[in-house]
Amino acid sequence: MKSYITTSILLLFSALVFSQEKQTELVTDRPDQTESSSVVPLNALQIETGFLFEKDNAFGNDYYSYSYPTTLFRYGILKNTEIRLGFDILGQKINNEELTLGLGPLYIGNKTKIMDEDGCKPEIAILGGLILPFTAKDEFKTRYTAADFRLAFSHTLNDMFSVGYNLGLQWDGENAGPGYFYSGSLGISVTEQFGVFGEYYGLLPEVGDKLHLLDAGLTYLVKPNLQLDFSFGIGVNDEATDHFIGFGLSYLISK
Repeated sequence: MKSYITTSILLLFSALVFSQEKQTELVTDRPDQTESSSVVPLNALQIETGFLFEKDNAFGNDYYSYSYPTTLFRYGILKNTEIRLGFDILGQKINNEELTLGLGPLYIGNKTKIMDEDGCKPEIAILGGLILPFTAKDEFKTRYTAADFRLAFSHTLNDMFSVGYNLGLQWDGENAGPGYFYSGSLGISVTEQFGVFGEYYGLLPEVGDKLHLLDAGLTYLVKPNLQLDFSFGIGVNDEATDHFIGFGLSYLISK
């Protein structure tokens, strides 16, 4: 387990130290749940990583979940297309039981921007990805390969406000039928470096409980290609996670 964490830290440290920086706009897919409609530039690598803690009380028990780190690599292979690789080091425990640690399923996918923003027309991208159970520790494997497909939209309202929203389908790997995902996020640029957001999102599965959640957070642009973030959220209905908190950073390496 320590080797997974050490490898993640070394990868990020190498990027920070040895990359040749270029002044390219940094648009991230974290910390909110709404995927951006932007793609990373051609031949650029973007690393988005962080920590997430969740707590839920159900059936008289306290359930704790950790992701440390949760990491996404995004690489621009074409002008409007990126490939994506994600992994999580997961931790779970119930009440005061021993913490179970291990590698979660790997995520592979892509994002393609299909329309630029033009007046009242939004910028639009299509995303698709698979979550591979055979790559995970036994305790974190799902019965089937999970999948996520969605459309991402964004509008720039003015220099200060922007909105993004997603609509899509998710297969959780445990049930054959999909769930219907939705999200909407309002972003506010307080200064050139400091931003805040608020978001409402949820999942409507064909089988199982509906989930509705609220979250909010802030971002700080340390320099044009390095951003720090912090977020927190709560479940709106009883079936959703009670509360969660996360923080992380994103770094863009351009050639």
